[in-house]
Amino acid sequence: MVLNELYEIPYCSELCYQKNKGIILPEGVPYIGMGASYIASKTFRYLGIDLFPERASDYFNYLVKNRTLSNGVLISQSGESSETLWCADYFSSFTAVVNSEESKLAAHLNCKNQILLHSGIEKRIPSKTYLNTLLVLYLGFGFDPREVIQVYKKELSYFEETGAELGELIRRRIKGWYKKSIYILGNGPNIATADLAAMILSEVLKKPVQSISASNYDHGYKETSKNTLVIAINHKGPEKSRTRQLLKTIEKAGGEVFELKDAKVDAVYSPLTYPLIFFFAAEYLLDKLKVKSIFEVGKKVTIVDLPSKDRQ
Repeated sequence: MVLNELYEIPYCSELCYQKNKGIILPEGVPYIGMGASYIASKTFRYLGIDLFPERASDYFNYLVKNRTLSNGVLISQSGESSETLWCADYFSSFTAVVNSEESKLAAHLNCKNQILLHSGIEKRIPSKTYLNTLLVLYLGFGFDPREVIQVYKKELSYFEETGAELGELIRRRIKGWYKKSIYILGNGPNIATADLAAMILSEVLKKPVQSISASNYDHGYKETSKNTLVIAINHKGPEKSRTRQLLKTIEKAGGEVFELKDAKVDAVYSPLTYPLIFFFAAEYLLDKLKVKSIFEVGKKVTIVDLPSKDRQ
């Protein structure tokens, strides 16, 4: 049963923590990845870390300009993501954050340092690998997320129950698809959490789910509130009260809201716990909607070689 993968999170996170204590990651350099790997690095822009999160595809196509940088961090949970591998040639030295030391990214000639995620096998949603990627980045930037590991061990049932509640709400509201859209709002570091949740739910529902910062939603997007479902990730911080007021405005306009407001940890570490709710919601929906595969339209993008004409 794939849901069992989520129950492995406490063990895998503890292993990742123990194996990677003391690591140091560079600041002031690009952090490159695709999908969840890219999203994870975005978290730290709003925690005051000097780094440059980049989508590997955009970095390769628009920023390398035939120049080679001396240092960077390339993140690929599989270690086989095509666009991230293309970027590897443009760093004379880089750190690879991967789940397998035998992957192509970890084995690249320019890889001078491997950091392993110790996430084990994942068959569907990037749950353990995403959280362990975050753990590695927290550790590498000098944070100590030990309290989060304990919350995983003691409070997993809370996240499962809240995820099932959210999943059932989504299931009921998409029946007949009379709701126009689903928005997921985040603030600060949890803008990344919103991005991840939107990606996962889009894969599961086969319908578009939009992520956006709560403040940006307030600038125009709120005009779409009627008949929408708005899920707000509302950690303690400077935008908390504004988000609460915004949710009242959405309800008054005819939208439905669901607020995530208890991360069970300090706000700084909330990007490590709020995703659990969406992971359990996704698994609930996969089961209730009888989704056979997340990737039905196409396979994961892990083509290694870029045609030479595209390198020009």
